[in-house]
Amino acid sequence: MRCGIDVFGAERFYDGAVRGVLDLAIRADRAGVDLLTTSDHLGFARQAHADRIRTHAFPFPLEQAWPEPMSLLSAVAAVTERIDLGAYVLVAPLRPAVLLAKQIATLDVLSAGRARIGMGVGWQEAEYEAAGIPFRGRFGRLEEMLAACRELWEAEAPSFTGSGFAFDDFHSLPRPVQDRVPAILGLGASQRNFDRIARVADGWAVTPADMPDLDASVKLLRQTFADHGRDPSDAEVQVLLPVSLRSDGDVDLDAMRAEAESAAAAGVDTVLLRPSSLPTDADGLDSLIAWLVDMTHGCPERSLDGC
Repeated sequence: MRCGIDVFGAERFYDGAVRGVLDLAIRADRAGVDLLTTSDHLGFARQAHADRIRTHAFPFPLEQAWPEPMSLLSAVAAVTERIDLGAYVLVAPLRPAVLLAKQIATLDVLSAGRARIGMGVGWQEAEYEAAGIPFRGRFGRLEEMLAACRELWEAEAPSFTGSGFAFDDFHSLPRPVQDRVPAILGLGASQRNFDRIARVADGWAVTPADMPDLDASVKLLRQTFADHGRDPSDAEVQVLLPVSLRSDGDVDLDAMRAEAESAAAAGVDTVLLRPSSLPTDADGLDSLIAWLVDMTHGCPERSLDGC
């Protein structure tokens, strides 16, 4: 099983300096972590943010910084060598399709083929209003945007007609290093959404609400891939590990390991850990990363220098 580190909020380990996230990225890269991700919001309307806290226990304060993912990942690409780079997840419809294709292609070139982008549609209508983009129809636009990106990345004479945009024999360089940039969609578990994934994407980033029915959902996803003529084993499934705490408030790594093992049994390929959500400090990062790599790669002798 692959493992990932989500660096969102990690500036808290570096006295609030976002640049400190690059240090965490270097540590994860050298330790053998497979994937580095971050999260995305362009901003929040105060009332929408308060409502989300009330209805979904949204864990982030209004004052939380949300560095733009593609910019941050480009900086990470410059200081790492092997770790894949992605988002969990990018609110893709807030970006124009041609710009999104350019951003991802540039990241893939800078990283020598390590882009692996998670995309979703978000939940905040006010965020779409602030960007001047319709909230209604965002699911269809996500699929359409990714199809347009693939056209720009892969076609000899890229041409596409979408909702409010079109291009004909339009060449946007550089193109990605990879023949196919993996796209992982963070959508709710449903036949309709899994059909979207099977048509244009390469996997599923599981939403927290879908964790209780994970086993059945993964089976449905893989069957949907087969129904669309694709190899079911090609459908990657990513899960952000829920935080487990002991009665004394410390992190319960045994419980989180059990959660990861349960996810693996359900068919999950990649488990991610978000250190900023755990009750740890900067001094605990190395041991936390080592624990994650040991758990997923099955290397009991692993140290930060490798097996």
